[in-house]
Amino acid sequence: MGIEALSRGIKPVCGSVIPPAAMFESAKQNNCLVELDRLCRKKALENFREFAQNEELILFINLDASILDMIEINGKSWTKSFADAAGIDCSMIAIEIVESRVEKNENLVHFVNKHKDYGFFVTLDDFGAYHSNLDRIVKSKPNIIKIDRSLVANMNNDYYQQSIVRSIIELSRKIGSLTLAEGLETEEDIIKCYELGVDLFQGFYFSEPVSEFEKIKESCSEEIKKISKSIKIHLNGIISRKQQQHKHFEAILDNIVDEIRSSGEAAEIRFLEEIIGRHQEIEKICILDSEGIQTSQAVSGTCVSKNGFHRLYWPSTENMDHSLKDYYYFLMRLDIKKFYTDPFMSILSGRLCRTMSSRYIRNGHEEVVCIDFVEMETEFNLKKSSSL
Repeated sequence: MGIEALSRGIKPVCGSVIPPAAMFESAKQNNCLVELDRLCRKKALENFREFAQNEELILFINLDASILDMIEINGKSWTKSFADAAGIDCSMIAIEIVESRVEKNENLVHFVNKHKDYGFFVTLDDFGAYHSNLDRIVKSKPNIIKIDRSLVANMNNDYYQQSIVRSIIELSRKIGSLTLAEGLETEEDIIKCYELGVDLFQGFYFSEPVSEFEKIKESCSEEIKKISKSIKIHLNGIISRKQQQHKHFEAILDNIVDEIRSSGEAAEIRFLEEIIGRHQEIEKICILDSEGIQTSQAVSGTCVSKNGFHRLYWPSTENMDHSLKDYYYFLMRLDIKKFYTDPFMSILSGRLCRTMSSRYIRNGHEEVVCIDFVEMETEFNLKKSSSL
């Protein structure tokens, strides 16, 4: 849906390429950073003109955001002037800025609003790197948020990276922005980005930088077809594994409920310890009464260190109130027999878990059993990650 313009300097004597970082640093030292930045945008728009009328594409061009603190914010838009001169509609251009390089909030918000009014798309680049400011994101409401490559690279094997990216996606949806993952080079990272809900994808996987647009188009078309097939296979695999895991956990839960029903209330802890000892996929079990109050000490599996508790966490004990926890509240409020929570990182072990709860009658009283199951697929990913 778009291409990004990359600027390269050329040494006039020998014709070798000047890396952009060196080029802009030299301009900064020679006090002509603003002029160089404008020249790059002008050249990008002139080069885009040759196929802008024939392709439904957006040109992504970078603007050095640090210059927003160096210029008159109410002055003319040079990017619009360059676009008008090249005969390119503003709706075909996305301006990329790194918000952390702007010192004054009002300059950033004014720039974004002004250029959105002209019809430009405004993109926040490298989000998640440097010191990204969430307050600025909400105030400026960009059209696109580009997730920095440092968060995307090797994300498939890192649950923490996935959690951060998922949070960025959720924030973007709340403020009406699209997310774009940049720096994508592997099939695994693209599939994980798709799975998490990223909207747009960019990187060398689709095409390395080239000057001929037809080569970009040909490369992208081929890679998109290939990755689409891989995504379908991956999603089908996820559904199948999740269904099998859910059935497996539910079967364990049903068996445990049957055992609890037929047991007496005496020596309940030893009884639960015996149950949890048979199931490595269980991290913790506790039993609540009909009001959500825990009836005895929770029992943890062998995966949890008995001496690993600290001041921010205490194992749930008898008489602890669980009535506001989702595994109790929604179970009772929705009047259903079982409830399965979203994944969470366990404070006990650092492993990814889900709580499954179930209602049953024992000795004429309603009770709720709550079981923390370990997500097996994530266990595999964590092991694979640690072995790299």
